[in-house]
Amino acid sequence: MKHMNKSIFLLLSLLIVLTLFINSTSTAENDLLKLGDHLLKLENYDAAITEYKRFIFFHPDDKRVANTYYNIGLAYRVQGFWQEAIISMRNAMFHASNDDDKSEFQINLAVTLIASKNYDLAQLELIKVMLRDPNVALDKRILFLRSVAYIYQFRWEEAREILQEYTDDDKLDILFNKVANLPQKSTTTAKVLSTIIPGAGQFYTGDWRGGLNAFVLNSLLGYVAVDAVLDQHYADAAFWIFFIFNRYYQGNSYRAENAVKIYNNKVSQRAADALLNRLQEIAAAP
Repeated sequence: MKHMNKSIFLLLSLLIVLTLFINSTSTAENDLLKLGDHLLKLENYDAAITEYKRFIFFHPDDKRVANTYYNIGLAYRVQGFWQEAIISMRNAMFHASNDDDKSEFQINLAVTLIASKNYDLAQLELIKVMLRDPNVALDKRILFLRSVAYIYQFRWEEAREILQEYTDDDKLDILFNKVANLPQKSTTTAKVLSTIIPGAGQFYTGDWRGGLNAFVLNSLLGYVAVDAVLDQHYADAAFWIFFIFNRYYQGNSYRAENAVKIYNNKVSQRAADALLNRLQEIAAAP
């Protein structure tokens, strides 16, 4: 009887210890996640990431791992660590327990890809979500993000086609009509002008400083070469013409072409900003 009571006591003690261990483990898990969330709110991103990774290391099979990877991705994204953010978002997708969660993580992956200027990859992820036949609200978000990716790439027609399914806003149509007639400059014209008169190609794009610099520099080099010929210093003249003047003269075409690209990009960027601002207004409307 005495031996039996001792066995029961040992069994009860073991159960109590096991219960305390389970409770303490569960509390530790929650503490890690709560601490990570708290640090994330405080914008202490590195510390938050450390706590989240610690949780994943100790509890790789926990159902909360997917959302923890997602939070890590957010912490990386806000710091501009695009590659780390993308990897974390993909891990969140991989550990998602259902299609709804996977779609949500995948859409946020697409947002991260757009922010990192990986527009084509973002389109691919969004198309994958569309293939799951999402609900109306999710479909709207996908259309919005796909149009944003196209606008950032200045692919106006694709963006307009997508947005026809998203909204029938008249102001947006007006902006797209303006985009179709953007005042773009010609690289061929700029190169020809700079060949005739150094710096004229830059003047054509409104780059007055660059054009004046090219005109003055080439004029001075040309003067030195001509002066050497007139003084019968033919070796010096040949050196200036073929190794100095010719180099800067031929570089005019390249600089004129580059000035056109910069000008056209600025014009397109202003148009994109106008479209994106209008899209934000539409999305924010009740």
